[in-house]
Order: sequence, then C-alpha cells, then structure tokens
Amino acid sequence: EEEGEEDKEEEEGGGKQEKENHRSSSVGAAAILYSNRAYARARQQRWLESIADACASLELKPNWAKPYYRLAQAKSGLGDYRGAIAACRQGQKVLDDAGSRSGDFVALMDDISNAAFIHGSLAGFDGRVLHVRSAGEEAWLGREAPENPLIDEEPEERSRLVGSDGEGDDGDVDVDEGTKAAMVAKKKSEMTESGRGILSFRSIKSAVDEAKDGDRILLLRGIHNTGGATIFVDKRILIRSEGTLEETTIDHRGNSPIFRVTRNAILQNIDIDMTGFRESLYIYGGPKVSPVIEHCRFRCSGDDAINVAGQANPVVRQCHVVSCKKVGLRLYERARGEYIDLKISSCSEQAVKLMEQSMGKFYNCSFDGNREEAVVVMDDAEACLRECCIEENEGPGVDLSGRGKLLAEKCKIRANVGGIWLWDTSKAVISQCSLEGGKSHVILADAECLPSVTSSTIEGMVQATDEAWEGICRESNTFRGPMKSVELPPEDGPFKFEPVWYQRKQ
Repeated sequence: EEEGEEDKEEEEGGGKQEKENHRSSSVGAAAILYSNRAYARARQQRWLESIADACASLELKPNWAKPYYRLAQAKSGLGDYRGAIAACRQGQKVLDDAGSRSGDFVALMDDISNAAFIHGSLAGFDGRVLHVRSAGEEAWLGREAPENPLIDEEPEERSRLVGSDGEGDDGDVDVDEGTKAAMVAKKKSEMTESGRGILSFRSIKSAVDEAKDGDRILLLRGIHNTGGATIFVDKRILIRSEGTLEETTIDHRGNSPIFRVTRNAILQNIDIDMTGFRESLYIYGGPKVSPVIEHCRFRCSGDDAINVAGQANPVVRQCHVVSCKKVGLRLYERARGEYIDLKISSCSEQAVKLMEQSMGKFYNCSFDGNREEAVVVMDDAEACLRECCIEENEGPGVDLSGRGKLLAEKCKIRANVGGIWLWDTSKAVISQCSLEGGKSHVILADAECLPSVTSSTIEGMVQATDEAWEGICRESNTFRGPMKSVELPPEDGPFKFEPVWYQRKQ
C-alpha cells in the first residue's frame, strides 16, 4: 500500500513538471511570435506597434536579448535615439551575463549613433570627454604638447609607485623608464575610470588609444600633430576641434595618412594640413562602415586629400578640400558614400575620381579651379550629381570612360575646358542642367557611348555619333551656338597621355 502511494506521488510530480515545461514552452513561443511581429512591423515603419510587440516579448522572456534589438530598431526609427541606445545597452548586458560574445548590438549602436548625429543628437556619443592640448610651437617638430605635472602625472603617486631612487615598492628591484611610464599610464587610466583624474592628453594618438566607444575627443585651440604616425580610428568616437577652423589645426608631417577610419566614427570641425606623400584621410571597410566627416578642411602637399576604399559608405558634408597635390576625393574598389555641400578647389589633378566599381552621390557640391577634370568616372564606377556647380576647371567638367555611368540633375557646368565628355561605352542621363563648353566642346560623345539629355540648356559645340545625337537632340532641350569656334585641346597639361592605369582614365 505504501509503495502504491509513492508511485502515485511520483506520477503527480511528473504531471506538474510536464505542465510547467508545457507552460514554459508556450511562453517562449509567444515571446518569439511577438519579437517576429515587432520585426515585421518595423519593416513597415509602424514604429509604435513594433515597440509594443517588443515590450510584450520582453515581458514574457526578460532574459532574451532579441526583443531589445527589435526595441532599439523601432525607437531609432521613431527618432528616439537615446531610448534606442539604452535598449542596445540593456540587450548587450543580457548577452554579457549569458557569456555571449556576439557583436550584434555593437554594430547596431554604430548605425544608431551615426543616424542620431546626422539628425542633431549625440546619443551614442554620451561617454567621457577627453581633451587634447596643443603642441604649440613644437608642433612642426612632431612633438607632443608640453608636459604639465599637475595633469599628466601625480608626483606623489609616481614616488609611491617607483620610489624616489628609481626602485620599486620593495626597494630592491630597479625599474626602467619604460616600466615607469607604463605604471604611471595604468594609474592614470584607473583615475580616469573612477572620475578622479583630469581627462587631458598631450597627443591625439594617446587620447584615441585611451578612448572607448561613445567617448568624445576635443582638440583644444592651437596646433596639433600626430608625431608622423597614423591614427587608427576603430572605435565609435567623436573627434572635434575647439573654436573655428582657423583656431585649431592638425599639422601632420609624414608619409602615412593622418586618420585611418575603419568604424562609424565622427570627425567634426577639424582643419588638416598634411605634408607627405600619402592621403590625409583614408576610409576603409565593409558597407556598414559609415563614418561622418563634417565641417572639416583638408590640405595635402604630396598626394590625395581623401581616399575611400573597400565598401565603405561615409557621409561627408560641409567640408572643403583645397590645394591638394593630386586628387581631392578618390573612390575605388566598391566604395560608396554621400557627399553633401562638399567644395573641392585648386587641386593639381581632378577634384573627384571614381574608379573600379565605386559609386558616389554628390548633392549641392562645388568643384572649381582644379588643374584637370572636375569629375572623372572610369571603369565600372557610377556618379550621381544633383544641384552641383562645376566651373573654371582646366579639363572637362565631367569625363566618363570605360563602362562608367553618370546621373546629373539640376547641375551647372560652365567655364571649363569642355562640358561632359563620354568615351568607350559610358552612359549619362542628364536632366534640367545648364551645360556650357567653355574653350572646348560642351558635349563630346565618342564610340558606343549613350547620353540622354532632357530639359537642359546646351551652349556650345556638340560632337557626337549619330546614335548618341539622338539622345541629345530632344525637343525639351534649349540649344545655343558657341560664341566662337572651338576645337579639341592639344595633348598637353591635363590632356597629356600617360599610360599608367591608376593615373589616367584612358
């Protein structure tokens, strides 16, 4: 009889466990359904409904990270960037507590932070503020800012760490200078973390090395340098200068880029004066690498100003590139990007050069006074120009070759040595533009290229094949003859043939 009662209790216990498992399974399934519906509603831009579903999923399964991801996406779409970043951090904490090494939330925070910055919010860049002091008159020598014992090093702390006689705490072991510096740097980092230290640095590199995702670096007024070394920006940080562009400058002297950006960072209000045989700014990475470069000025005495490569997709706005030895902006490989209110002038070669399979979108940009073409589109590259002004360049306004493609809308191209020239099998769609050829042909369409011009004013001589002429001679266009006869320029200066693949387009 006792054995029978024990069997009955075991059966009841097993039934309760089975019910509990079933209930847990049902709750988990419901949480998944809510999370999936949050994703679907986010794709439909129904942000409030998506937020509600993500919250419902979290209520059912609070230790699951996925609903936080959905919540962050929906809040970002709604414009609540700070709430989106907070959801990302909560989701990352759930992953960390579970021992996961997933970087999903890191990538999402990068995207949200950039979107927030473009819309005027510093959400995602709400960490510490790190000051970089000016190197002053020593900047051109590549030296750091002068040492300040009250900021850079605590004398009493150093004495305690290494001893006044250069020995360690135990008084027996000599400590070399490198170890001393490392010990002081470690202590300074600990003080910085606790909020007891002053966040001031003698060089940009040391500040970037110390920075963590979400921090801001402020370059104080004066002249800065990098010691001739490249600064690798592989963190989600914001670097900006104090005051106006005239008050704060980076004077870099070296044969390596000043900044090599491989993450969604922000460079803002920075004046860069580069002396060396490399570009001043190099942006590289996959399609998710979308740094924002805003209100900066670039000068480079030996090479290009800005190079974008890989599949990087930066946003460059309100910047000025001036007096570069070679190209102002070069895109190659599969690089992308949006370039807004960008001004490029007085470069010794082209203002913009798109190569290989790159694609650039240019809005309200100005390219003037350059020694060669304003825009070159070669290989399989594509360019989109909208409301751009291209004038007074010593080569054609736009030169296309290979299988290059151009979309130009509401642009003004005038006073160059040629307007829009097409070679090989290139294609161009031109709408509502004002085209003028200057000293040469306003449109030159050679070989098998196919231009399509509508609702535009065309002033100057047109030279085109019969097939290309069909795409130019449209009723919606207004034609004005040249004031005087023009001809192709001689093979000299920007038109000199140089059979080097990466230097000339044909």
